[in-house]
Amino acid sequence: MVWWERTRNGIRGLRRRFGQRSVRDEDEGTGAERQRPSRLTDAAVALLLAAADAAALAGVTLLMFIVGMSHSGPPGRTPAESEDVSPLQLAVVWFVPCALAVSCYVHSRLRMPITSVVQGLFCVIGTTLAIGETNMLLSFT
Repeated sequence: MVWWERTRNGIRGLRRRFGQRSVRDEDEGTGAERQRPSRLTDAAVALLLAAADAAALAGVTLLMFIVGMSHSGPPGRTPAESEDVSPLQLAVVWFVPCALAVSCYVHSRLRMPITSVVQGLFCVIGTTLAIGETNMLLSFT
């Protein structure tokens, strides 16, 4: 209990010395000296990344269509042999949603709210497509 009181008193002393700012904010530069990018820069980056993400997700959708059509046979006929899903296939499927989630996190840490929201929406769409493609790959086994 003495250790806890000593730690709490030490934190109070640091807060008094640094003017109610946390030491972490002072060390990382997230205090008054670090500014967020302008809204125009944020919107421009959001539009650029939205176009890139739309192209990536369109490619994933096209890939899903091609893989699904290649594994389906004529109506009323079942596939001759079942295939195992390799971990590499699943890694390729889940790469885009993971990259979008990392991008959303990075842009929120960079204090770019417009870009972060756009990346978050594309992350939700990419995750939905990845779930669909995973289900499609697993249904072929």
